Amino acid sequence: MSEVAVVWRFTRRRLAQAIEDLSDAQLNWRLFDGAHSIAEYLYHVAGVELYWAHHLGGWQPADDFEAGVLQCTCDSFLNEKPFPLPQSCCNATDVRRALQIAYNALAPIIESPTPEQLAKPVRSPIGDPIDGREGLIRVAQHAAYHTGQIWLMRMHPQFPI
Repeated sequence: MSEVAVVWRFTRRRLAQAIEDLSDAQLNWRLFDGAHSIAEYLYHVAGVELYWAHHLGGWQPADDFEAGVLQCTCDSFLNEKPFPLPQSCCNATDVRRALQIAYNALAPIIESPTPEQLAKPVRSPIGDPIDGREGLIRVAQHAAYHTGQIWLMRMHPQFPI
């Protein structure tokens, strides 16, 4: 397994710990009006992982749900578009489903990338041209960034109990 995959697996474990006991109400709580909810952050994490699985491994959405998760890579996070999934999808079952789909799609690529995947030129979600190696490094730490945000939200005095 690649060193990058070790980091990715660790960040995904920490993310799972941050959300393991959250209710649907907690997943949908917002720090302030217009802020992202935890559910939306989780869809974004899954979307970014699917973005790299798509660009480096050829993963394709199997249905509208998976296509919507992929859109969470940028929509409402890196652009001004609205969040692409309906509120009805912002529940623990669907969020966990999206994270599992993304994990399954990215795991074989990040664990044993081919030389071609590592060298492949790709435009990152933030718009800069990078290669697959740099993309895998970025996605390996991405969940950690949002895990920190989730823990901060959970510590807020008004976070639902």
